[in-house]
Amino acid sequence: MLEKIPFLHRGNAYQIIIDDDITFTALHYILDELIEQGAFIESEECPVQYTIAYEEITYIIGVDGTNVIIANR
Repeated sequence: MLEKIPFLHRGNAYQIIIDDDITFTALHYILDELIEQGAFIESEECPVQYTIAYEEITYIIGVDGTNVIIANR
């Protein structure tokens, strides 16, 4: 079941949508990577998809504004 979880990271609020468990460490890493890649800079192309690997798990992430949809590959 998909869960929508409000999450505060570096002073910004995000809505994390995920159907599996994830560690806080992995979630912080993913958000840092998305910030570094410019995922939260407003653009007309929404949602945008990213692929990020963390500790042997590859995540497929969709970003739409501050909504972050995370799925394991």
